[in-house]
Amino acid sequence: MVEEYVIAHLSDLHVGEDGFRSESVKRCIEEVNNLRPNLTIVTGDLTHNGLNEEFEKAKELIDMFEDQPIIIMGNHDARNVGYKTFEEYFGKRMVRYEDDQIFLLGIDSTQPDIDEGHIGRIFQENIHNILSQIPENKTKIFALHHHLVPVPNAGRERDIVTDAGDVLNMLIEDDVSVVLCGHRHVPWVWNVEGLIIAHAGTLGSPRLVGMPNNSYLITRIRENSLQVSLKILGESEKPIKTVKYGSLE
Repeated sequence: MVEEYVIAHLSDLHVGEDGFRSESVKRCIEEVNNLRPNLTIVTGDLTHNGLNEEFEKAKELIDMFEDQPIIIMGNHDARNVGYKTFEEYFGKRMVRYEDDQIFLLGIDSTQPDIDEGHIGRIFQENIHNILSQIPENKTKIFALHHHLVPVPNAGRERDIVTDAGDVLNMLIEDDVSVVLCGHRHVPWVWNVEGLIIAHAGTLGSPRLVGMPNNSYLITRIRENSLQVSLKILGESEKPIKTVKYGSLE
């Protein structure tokens, strides 16, 4: 068991978008390889239109990581029957990862050719059955592409998961510590009744939504605290939120 468990959280590459920033993605990969996190996760929108050639290029980039990241599908990946192509390049759309410190469940919150996210009652029951059986000594992490709560500076929020209230209630009852998501290109962190919801910005899109450069998040889990930091490419980490068990800084 390590004293500090480090997670690199990337999102929204948008390979194939007009103005796609390939060099930003490559610079991030170099930074993450130097960081050597315990886990790397990409929370969706690897492609812009879900096309085969976009997935092929995205896979080439992902293969540049020294340790294979966990990949979640986004709404752009689901376009043009991309939800099938995604599985050819990145495997199952529901991912479980477990080691001696964390348990991570990543799910597909997309609907084909619709930007808004949805999980549904049957899927919620399956998620609850999984999360409720995880030992208390492990940090539970839930990952999806879409937002569960709105974030500032994201414009008109139309793409919150349609059953977000039920999902949030379930995650809190199941003692999940962290939710990782992307989607609106705005890095932000909320604390909802002790549940940390971390939204990563965009790694490869030129649509930076007020940010000076592309960015990603770094989560550091320690014995008595959990810290989420913003990592703008080429700059130092900037802590956004730190939760100390029993209090909030």
